[in-house]
Amino acid sequence: MSNTSTNGPEAGTVYRVHIGTDHAGLELSRTLQDELTSLGFDVVDHGPKEYDAQDDYPAFCINAAEGVARDLSHNRPSLGIVIGGSGNGEQIAANKVRGIRAALVWNESTARLARQHNDANVIAIGAREHTPEECRRLAVLFLQEPFTEESRHKRRIAQIADYETCLTPLACEITRRDALARMDRNAGIPQPV
Repeated sequence: MSNTSTNGPEAGTVYRVHIGTDHAGLELSRTLQDELTSLGFDVVDHGPKEYDAQDDYPAFCINAAEGVARDLSHNRPSLGIVIGGSGNGEQIAANKVRGIRAALVWNESTARLARQHNDANVIAIGAREHTPEECRRLAVLFLQEPFTEESRHKRRIAQIADYETCLTPLACEITRRDALARMDRNAGIPQPV
């Protein structure tokens, strides 16, 4: 698999996939782990290990997202998958981790666009919203899709990262003013739409 993404591996690179779930996604998580391992991915399971209808998903999903962020900070090609009944809460939890861009995917287009346009490094899938085969297909599409590297997408991702790394409201305001000034300077240059 060839992938030119800032998160993706070069051909021949062992690609790590961090997975976290809640009780509703436990069986799907196990199935995906087996499938992705057979496809050559280095899968890391962040739990849970056993079914508990009262478990709290945030810790499992945050741990998976932290695993991705940690790997990426060490230049280790890595992506993540968080699974729940709907995937909504799991996406929210993963997005609390600095450097994570988690996207809820519900069809093939959103799985591809999460990588192509947003360089998402984690996806959330709703195990109760799809068949196991559909979930598998969405996960594999996401993992194999490269980021386009287009300047418009890089610019937008950078704006999100700038906001995320602000330490104070004033720092964020300065960052936003600087980003707007850069956009104004580039206003005369045709930009892709």
